[in-house]
Amino acid sequence: MYLDQRTKKYLKIFGLVAFIAILVGCTANIDTKTGKLIAERAINESTKWSMSAGIFDFLLTIPIAKGILFISNNLGGIVVGVIGMTVFVNLLMLPIMVKSTVSTQKMQMIQPEMEKIQLKYRGRKDQASQMRQSAEIQALYKKHDISMFGSFTTFLTIPIMFAMWQAVQRIEVIYNTTFFGLNLGSTPMSMVTSGHWNYLIIVLIVGFTQFFAIQINQIMLKRNPRYKPSAQQKQMNTMNYFMTIMIVWFALSMPTAMSLYWITTNIITIIRTVYIQIYHIEKKDQR
Repeated sequence: MYLDQRTKKYLKIFGLVAFIAILVGCTANIDTKTGKLIAERAINESTKWSMSAGIFDFLLTIPIAKGILFISNNLGGIVVGVIGMTVFVNLLMLPIMVKSTVSTQKMQMIQPEMEKIQLKYRGRKDQASQMRQSAEIQALYKKHDISMFGSFTTFLTIPIMFAMWQAVQRIEVIYNTTFFGLNLGSTPMSMVTSGHWNYLIIVLIVGFTQFFAIQINQIMLKRNPRYKPSAQQKQMNTMNYFMTIMIVWFALSMPTAMSLYWITTNIITIIRTVYIQIYHIEKKDQR
C-alpha cells in the first residue's frame, strides 16, 4: 500500500511519541484527585542521577531538571531556572532547527508542484504508476536541493522537548513557588473555578504566543516572491487552530509553571523562525 509523504511524516511522529511514552512508562506526575505532585515522581537536589530511574529519565529528564535547579540556586529563583533552561535547551537545538526550518520552508514552496504530481497519479494504484510518481517527486526534491531527511531532523528535538516538559512538572520546589501572585504548582483550571480569574491572563498569553509561534512560519514564507498558497497549506490553518486550542487546554489543566515553559518556548520559536528565514533562507537566496 502506497503512503503519501505527509502520511508517512505523521506516522513517524506518532511512532516516535509512542516510543518516548513507553520509555517514560506513561507514568502520571500529578495526582488527579489532589492536583499535587506525586511524591515518587518528584525531583529535587537530592534526587539520584542513576539508571535505576529509567533510561529516559537518566539521559534527559533528570539532567534537565538538575539544570533548572542549578540555574535557580545560582541566578535568582525557580522562575529564572525554568526560563533559563528552556533558553539553553533551545540554543542547543538551534543547529538542528536551522536545517529543519530551511527544509520545511522549501517543502512548502514546492507544494503546488507536488500537488500537481499527486493529482496526475490520483487513483492509479498500480506499482508502475507509483514508481513513476516517486521518481518525479525525487526529481522535484533534487531540483530544489531538498534533502529527504531534512524534515526528519525535527523528530530529534521531540525527546528533548518531552523531557523538558517532564522536568518542569516534576521539580518539587515549583509547587511551593508564587510568581506575580500565581502559585506555580496550582492548575489555572482549579484556581479559576475557585474564583481566581487572574490565572486566565497567563493562559491567554500561552494561547496568543502559541498561535503566533505556529503562524510565524506562514508569515515569513509569504515574504518570498515565489510563494504560492497550496491546498495543503490551507488545510494546515485548521490544524493550527486545533493545536492552539490543545495547548491552551494543557495550560489550563497542568501546573501554572508549565505555562511559563510554553510562553518561553513560543517566544523563542518566533525569534528563531524570523532569524532562520532572514539569515539562512533569504540571504542565501540573494547570493
